[in-house]
Amino acid sequence: MPRNKDEYSKERILQVAEELFMKKGYRTVTTREISTKCKISQPALYYHYPDKQSLYIAMLTRFVRKIKSKLKVISVEPLEQRLRLMLEILADEHPTSIMMMIHDISVEFKHENKHKIYLLWRETYLEPFITVFEELKETGKLRKHIAPEEAARFCLLTMGQTMSTWNENTQSLSTQYDLLVDFILYGTVNS
Repeated sequence: MPRNKDEYSKERILQVAEELFMKKGYRTVTTREISTKCKISQPALYYHYPDKQSLYIAMLTRFVRKIKSKLKVISVEPLEQRLRLMLEILADEHPTSIMMMIHDISVEFKHENKHKIYLLWRETYLEPFITVFEELKETGKLRKHIAPEEAARFCLLTMGQTMSTWNENTQSLSTQYDLLVDFILYGTVNS
């Protein structure tokens, strides 16, 4: 719980920003929309966050803390189950398209802010998947010519592309997660 009015205002701004950015994407949300929904003036918003990009980075930093804590909890699960749960957490926590977020960031953000976001992404998303594939490598289950980071990047890219095409009416989400993990771990060809 925020301790004073400034902390409360910042927390409220971040809550509203997360709701809007995750629903509509970076490009379509305005600081005017955020300040209006917070019932504060734009200058009051800019008092806490000097521009839209700094607000987005603050919101994203807060947002990924939840994801990191959820991913950490499942780190003791068996490998295949862990990978499935990791994909499920990312799908559940991202109400907007991950691919749309990546596009908006690559087009809209200054270089130094792209780098800050990349570091957040790497720590929160990529590194937990690298850990999974490092374990596979240590046990000899990852093909020798594939690096754990390459496998992790492929997994995240595949997840982002695949999930954007999922239709909840065709299969249960649980079946879709299982199929995605199966593709990632075992491919499409009988060995």
